[in-house]
Amino acid sequence: MFPTRLGSLSAPALLKPPRGYRSLAWLGLIANIAALPLTLAVILAVPSWRVAHIAVGTGAVLPCAVLGIVACVALLQWRHWGQVMAIVALSLSLATALPYGIVRLVLVPQERTLIALLASLLWIANVIILIYWCRPAVRRYLR
Repeated sequence: MFPTRLGSLSAPALLKPPRGYRSLAWLGLIANIAALPLTLAVILAVPSWRVAHIAVGTGAVLPCAVLGIVACVALLQWRHWGQVMAIVALSLSLATALPYGIVRLVLVPQERTLIALLASLLWIANVIILIYWCRPAVRRYLR
């Protein structure tokens, strides 16, 4: 195991991080911060779906974004628990986006192609990023 401190440098600062570690942590932080005002914009945009968007936004998107912000900050500070929080936040995001996307596909016929494309891209990106943070290389780097 690596010592937690070597002089004034921490152990992760001496190791080379896995490829994409910092960029994904920063991208996740920016995306999670952006999710907060975007959720409000989506709630206000479509009056007929306002109740559903308020329920999904406050019940799933808001907790997921806050958890993602905390996870990304922890990852940028090389905290090993940040990996676990990132996995939980991404899993919650996927668990929310899948049923919501399917319901929108079924109930909104005029935007079906756009919703199918955007939902599929979101699901695929979410799974790829989830797989990245589950890799053992990240765990070894953070310990």
